[in-house]
Amino acid sequence: MRRMLLYVSRVIANGPFHFFPSSLLILVALIQLLTAGSAHADRGRPVIDDSLGFKRLLSDQGTLLRGVSLSWDGGDPYGSQAKFMPSQASLDALAQEYGYNTVHLYLEGDSSGNTDPVGYNAADCDILVDRCAKANLYLIITIGCNGENGAIHSMDFILDFWRFYGPRYKDRTHVIFEAKNEPVHFTAAHWVPKDWADQLLMYETIRTVAPDTMVLLLSYMGFRYEGAVSDAIRYLTSKGVDWSNAAVAWHGYETRQGIEACLSLLRETPGFPATLCTEFWPGDTVADPSIEDDESYNAAFESHHTGWLQFQWLAANDAELPGLAYRLERAGVVWTPDHPECRWPASGSPKIPADGSVVAIFDRGRQAFVAAPGGGDLRADRETFTAVAEEQFTIHHVRPGVVAFQAENGWYVSAACATDALTPISPTVGPRESFEWIELPSGDVVLRSVGGGGHLVQSATQELAGELVKEVMMADADNANLLGTHYVFLDGTKPQSAPAPRQRFNEAAVPEGPYKGKPHAIPGVIELVDFDHGGEGVAYHDSAPDNIDGFYRPREGVDIQASSEGGSIVSWIENGEWLRYTVNVREPGTYQLVVRHAGGEGDLRLECGGEDLAGILRTTSTANWQDWTNLTTKVRLPAGRQQLFVRCGAGYNLRSLTFTRLQD
Repeated sequence: MRRMLLYVSRVIANGPFHFFPSSLLILVALIQLLTAGSAHADRGRPVIDDSLGFKRLLSDQGTLLRGVSLSWDGGDPYGSQAKFMPSQASLDALAQEYGYNTVHLYLEGDSSGNTDPVGYNAADCDILVDRCAKANLYLIITIGCNGENGAIHSMDFILDFWRFYGPRYKDRTHVIFEAKNEPVHFTAAHWVPKDWADQLLMYETIRTVAPDTMVLLLSYMGFRYEGAVSDAIRYLTSKGVDWSNAAVAWHGYETRQGIEACLSLLRETPGFPATLCTEFWPGDTVADPSIEDDESYNAAFESHHTGWLQFQWLAANDAELPGLAYRLERAGVVWTPDHPECRWPASGSPKIPADGSVVAIFDRGRQAFVAAPGGGDLRADRETFTAVAEEQFTIHHVRPGVVAFQAENGWYVSAACATDALTPISPTVGPRESFEWIELPSGDVVLRSVGGGGHLVQSATQELAGELVKEVMMADADNANLLGTHYVFLDGTKPQSAPAPRQRFNEAAVPEGPYKGKPHAIPGVIELVDFDHGGEGVAYHDSAPDNIDGFYRPREGVDIQASSEGGSIVSWIENGEWLRYTVNVREPGTYQLVVRHAGGEGDLRLECGGEDLAGILRTTSTANWQDWTNLTTKVRLPAGRQQLFVRCGAGYNLRSLTFTRLQD
């Protein structure tokens, strides 16, 4: 608990494919064909889709917007953080390796501390717009707060911003405009009519200079209080806001139940707009096991067909992204990426059987094949597949990445709701008979019910008359780590036995030894985040099992953060923790040792080859946890390959050890 409180205090201090109308699909295909001659054509504008009976904000490929953030507004407060321009390789990796399709940019800041004129980041933004286009990413541009969240400092600045940037990017179809980040404190219940009028003024200003660009309004700091949300939307609608090319932005600093109440309101109210979460704490990706019925925020958004952009910074070494990916894996959040070559969190090019194929369905959770005996509920209770009619299902393609299943009775499997078993009861295919096909890295398939609540299909146990138990399939799961959500599809024209087991992420155990495969060379620099492979008790000892920030090496227990100097550091250090490094000392003798550290005072000891090198070393206090200084001493080292141990006290962060050979 103490560690988590420290984490929160430091954070505060530092400030599926779904339905498309057929005509729209044809139009998108024509646009892509016409632009094929350009090597880096902008992807098509996002669309508002209402094929499920409510509005959804989707990409030009019919997928939700998912992404991370980038801040050029100076941080908290203005000027306290350096601006970082991601490389083209970094943005390419965001789409091709991490499965995202959107970057959220706090471009310039409206605050009392910002005296720069509108447009001070324009030249760099031009570069970023082009790089995002080449990476096939959407770019959402908004106005930051420089730490003065929940207030509009200067409406003149805001309107001038959009009069400047609106025309500049109005024809870039992958660019989206978010009117203003957190313009009012807290939730919609704290807004007054003037705040709604300000939103209307921003909207009309943007629409005048960029009539075709998708606009995001409101950007609530916390999303709850359905009545207040409804009032704001009705006001803006009555004043002419066209929700066919606009949506409600909101932030997830709220209880999941409060957020879902507002999402349900928008989903269930005819004519209400689509939504997008443009900011929320990455820690809410993984459910809190101490809270009953707690759930991953990402998974909840997915089931509500709502896109999400996490308040996770894209930094120079991309070290945050492995941690974010690890949290998503732990939470079991999956989707089909836009990029066809992406393989995480699922395949961007899933291998779906041909339209009309007859398949057998194997349920990993029950280790059984699925049947619909007598045309009734789907049941996972067959040890082997004998290719009798009630075990066979015919696949029909609904849209790219979306399928329907036809049972022996000729009717289609339907998911009426999250509390009802899947049953072949529909003569036609609609949203409830449609399932998104998500192919995990292992090759197993997860099915998301498109119209039956938006949840994942899993095997479940139902009781009849208080006694009879049957294994059925229901669309009521949100965690793809549950083995009961994993299915294997086999040839349904011949008998089949159970397929071999698979691991979801196909993780190979890394053998004990040097982190990068060879010992650290001495003389030289040892980045302390590059401790050996081997895990807890072998390569390190950490007082808690998880990497708090999930940074750089998220699957290890050592706590790692980004460094103000670039790269990564060992942080959240407590008494008794230690780290091990395999080193190769080129020649014996005396070396100067420089320990790069920040934070407070604390004890530190180093051992090499079983010998204490310098006794107890003492760090000195610096201004903050990222204000770096050097501790310098002399040590004698034997030659050859050996193990170096860093034994820690508490109260400081560690960056590196630098060994320089001295003349004896």
